[in-house]
Amino acid sequence: MTASMFRRDLVLMLLACTAAAVVSAAMPELSSLPSRKKLSAGFVPAAPSSMLRRPSVASPPSAKRARVARTSLTPALRMSSNEGPDGKSKALEKLASVDKGKKEEPSDSADEEDRPGFVQELVNWFNSEDGREEAFQWTVTFTLALSFRIFILEPRFIPSLSMYPTFEVGDQLAVDKVSKFWREYQRKDVVVFRSPPAFAKYVDKGKSEEDLIKRIVAIEGDKVQVKSGELYVNGELVNEPYRFEDAEYDYGPKVVPKGCVLVFGDNRNESLDSHIWGELPKENIIGRAVIKYWPPNRAGTVENWQG
Repeated sequence: MTASMFRRDLVLMLLACTAAAVVSAAMPELSSLPSRKKLSAGFVPAAPSSMLRRPSVASPPSAKRARVARTSLTPALRMSSNEGPDGKSKALEKLASVDKGKKEEPSDSADEEDRPGFVQELVNWFNSEDGREEAFQWTVTFTLALSFRIFILEPRFIPSLSMYPTFEVGDQLAVDKVSKFWREYQRKDVVVFRSPPAFAKYVDKGKSEEDLIKRIVAIEGDKVQVKSGELYVNGELVNEPYRFEDAEYDYGPKVVPKGCVLVFGDNRNESLDSHIWGELPKENIIGRAVIKYWPPNRAGTVENWQG
């Protein structure tokens, strides 16, 4: 045997020993792989080692879907084949605890369902001591205010210039509704009244029931005449400092019937009043205008001239 042949045989022996060592090191890993017969039904096995796959054979679509499903499992619920029935029980217990925790968490929808509605809150407020006391106070206040408005003093708004210059459009005033019980209506009183039936003949249907404001120029039994722009009552010339201008019409002479008054506007030529539609029944009168409170620069008492 030559020296070159000896060296070749020595190299071959070393390569054979190295291969044997590699194979023996890989055997424990192969022996620890799970057997398909040991897998529990319903659980996806762990991905097999790449050493067992054949690179030349493509994986079928079902195997791909299985791998995707395996990767999406929650790590806390995964089981290996060597865990047995105890592992499955633990996974089920964990799943049950997660569901229980979700049920016990408070939700906004539950709070909204438990919250009482507006009607129930109102009932609860009325049933409380503070609620009953406050409701009583509001009831008394509202009743007094409404009674004051209906029976004593009523606010009114001026819509036209028929009473200019005493009132302008937009003026607001208070009407006294109680003094009529102890003081008869007199000449020169400014009164608010419900329009009589005869008024409807001269206006549109929508305005036939409007309340009006005028000044009393004569009471029942008076003999009234308007001539040359001046007012005469019972044959005497009446001083009218509140009048805007002389009347451009003639009226009378006429006697005011019982239970009635005669009313004119201070703006005589721009007023639809008794010289057109006749006498006003006293029962139509709502009350006297006593206070003008708006606008502030024109606020003050309404002069109801005597005489």
